[in-house]
Amino acid sequence: MATTAQFDIARPRGDATRGTRDSVLAFFALTGLPVGLFGLANLLGEALGILPLYFSPFGLPGWAGAVAHLAQLALLGSAYWALTQRDLHTRSRFWLMALIAAYIALPFVTPPLDSLQLSMVCTGLMLLAIATATRIGAVSPLAGWLTAPLMAVLGLSSVMGLAISAAYAPPFAITQVNQAAPAA
Repeated sequence: MATTAQFDIARPRGDATRGTRDSVLAFFALTGLPVGLFGLANLLGEALGILPLYFSPFGLPGWAGAVAHLAQLALLGSAYWALTQRDLHTRSRFWLMALIAAYIALPFVTPPLDSLQLSMVCTGLMLLAIATATRIGAVSPLAGWLTAPLMAVLGLSSVMGLAISAAYAPPFAITQVNQAAPAA
């Protein structure tokens, strides 16, 4: 059966490559933003005389911990980019921004803390990361997966700190008391 209705030709709105180019530029900008903010925090910390300390387990040099920290900040920026690709203005963005701010501040808060305090801070930060990954994973699964390395490093840090603290705490450690010498 033939129809006499006119054909409606849909023309593309704008350039198709423009959206791709904007997305690539946004990816690089948002991936580098937390690293740049950390650089500014490092300049401020140096001006105040605060040297950042990085988590470098198993005898790794300090620069390896710094590289891992910067890589994790870049992954958090990429997670924020993945959230922006969904075009949803949800509260999960604020959770991710709070996690990024806390992770930028972590090396500057570390120097005065002992192992128990540091493990408690890392445990709290890991709980924040789990809550954030849960919230952003519901919006963008890619963003949730990009926070997984951060949770692994924070989990290792908190477990190692608690193990070191427990090794020197009296209920678990060998306690040395002054005892009288045995009679000869």
